[in-house]
Amino acid sequence: MQRCMYVLFSRQNTKIGCFIRVFLRNSRYSHVALSLDEKLYTVYSFSRKRHDSPFSGGFMREYPVHYIINAMDVPIKLCRVDMTEEEYAAARARLNDSIERSERLIYNLFDAMALPFGKRYRLKDAYTCVSFASYVLGMDDVKDIGDLENRLSRNTVFDGGLNELIAKHGLTPPEGDRYYERRGLIAAARDLCTLVKRLMLRRKCA
Repeated sequence: MQRCMYVLFSRQNTKIGCFIRVFLRNSRYSHVALSLDEKLYTVYSFSRKRHDSPFSGGFMREYPVHYIINAMDVPIKLCRVDMTEEEYAAARARLNDSIERSERLIYNLFDAMALPFGKRYRLKDAYTCVSFASYVLGMDDVKDIGDLENRLSRNTVFDGGLNELIAKHGLTPPEGDRYYERRGLIAAARDLCTLVKRLMLRRKCA
């Protein structure tokens, strides 16, 4: 029996997204998420928890409507990854383990900073959006977003604007959503310091 997962590539209109595209010119996308369904009802990735704090994130369930900023549509590509029953079971096991241990998983800022130079900086239980998607899919040799996109491009099921899928499938954020609630620069700076400290501790334990 054949199973599948979906990989969502998006070109987000954020400063971090623009920075990524400047240095990783082999892809027009800046973010990767993993979806369990083509309608994007269940999406997981490593990203920010608040819009105004780029380093507040980690592993989380994402809501694609959060990609839309100031009503500007977002170019996306959705690719289907076909798997055998055994491959799918292994991928789901890795994903379920991440969900259960989500508080321990952190964003690998060091790896993100190394990518523009063609390097990797791997740390236990620390991922970027692309390294996490690759890990779950069992494709640990993926170099960057462009590499993953090239490998999956032949399996594209949608290539266009995100607003089309939001309208088609009625995608809405959860009740009580606080993603756009502003916290300010001080809170954002505190989030960055906390992340770096956790990464340094993780580095010492490696």
